[in-house]
Amino acid sequence: MIASSHHLENDDPQLALTLYPLNAQALVTYTIAELGRRDNDAPLQDLEGRVRAAIPFNAGDARVYSLLGEILRRRKDGDAAYAMFDHALVLSETEIHALQWAIQRAIDAGDYAQAVKRLDVLFRRWPERIGPIARAIPSIFSKPVGYTVLLDQIEADPPWRPALLSELSGDTGQDLGFAAQLLQDLAMGSSPPVSSETAGLLASLFKRKQYDLAYRTFLLTLAPRERELSGYVFDGAFRQGPSERRFDWAVRQQPGVVVTLPAGAGAGSPGEGLSLEFNDMPVMQVGLEQYLLLPPGAYEFEIAASAAAADLPRSLLWNLDCVDRNQPVLRAEVPDGDYRGRIFRYGFTIPDNCPAQLLTLRTLAIAESWSSRYNGRILFHHISIVAAQT
Repeated sequence: MIASSHHLENDDPQLALTLYPLNAQALVTYTIAELGRRDNDAPLQDLEGRVRAAIPFNAGDARVYSLLGEILRRRKDGDAAYAMFDHALVLSETEIHALQWAIQRAIDAGDYAQAVKRLDVLFRRWPERIGPIARAIPSIFSKPVGYTVLLDQIEADPPWRPALLSELSGDTGQDLGFAAQLLQDLAMGSSPPVSSETAGLLASLFKRKQYDLAYRTFLLTLAPRERELSGYVFDGAFRQGPSERRFDWAVRQQPGVVVTLPAGAGAGSPGEGLSLEFNDMPVMQVGLEQYLLLPPGAYEFEIAASAAAADLPRSLLWNLDCVDRNQPVLRAEVPDGDYRGRIFRYGFTIPDNCPAQLLTLRTLAIAESWSSRYNGRILFHHISIVAAQT
């Protein structure tokens, strides 16, 4: 009978309890199913009787106390319900139902330290719960005292930090301003955000066209060594590798050209510069881009570059376009041939209706043609944008 009961405890818990009334797993499965089917006001005496009868034989099973707590809660006996939830958590601090109600009670009481402590347990043991709970985090922890407690816990770098920040910063994030404030404040502490944590938020802000908040967050989350790279073009001297963040360089390797950033020793100053090596093939895309946030006005674009046997049959251009309207602002052509350390300057104007821009390096080729094969090498020492002198 006992073996048959255990075999049926998940598929037919009612029959399993008939065969062996002390089967705790069958009792849990049956009671959860019944609670799911009944309205909160439905009579619960029979369920309560079953659960209470099981306690003497399952005194160490936190789930049984948690079930009794839920039944008492539905009967509006709050003090007794939470006593059961508390006892369940004494037996097992990860008992999921009791844990969630303990979190809710702590939030209702304004005990944010206890709420965050319980959330830490929940997120460590049940990481799949992070997504649903993350949607409520901004409203729950909007008050300064609660926000500070949450910030301190995230700064301690728990294992669930990346998942929570990803949920808060993602496309479905309820309050991206809250996520931005978290990252900005983390940047001032002992555990600043890494590039991947910032990148997700910046991408979401761009989708909602919140460009100013995105740019402010980018600047305020830069590592100390990166701050000197700031300007209208970030890292215009190509001193470090690309990251996934908007407003930093992004590189996607494309056929026919090898892009190296930074160029490294032997290609100018060690660890600096942008190198393009062409491989006697057609080139349609170079795969280099950066988003900018230039206010309306007149500017000058400067390139410092060297070339070795550069053959660019369909041109090589730095393009600047308005993001929302795909409106061209600048087309700066890079000469082919052989030269060293040459400076090229181009003027352009940002119109009023162009809040964000995309800077790319590309060719004029719109289709592969083996009669237009790119060869040689281009090394960009730096590029810069400055406001035009009036």
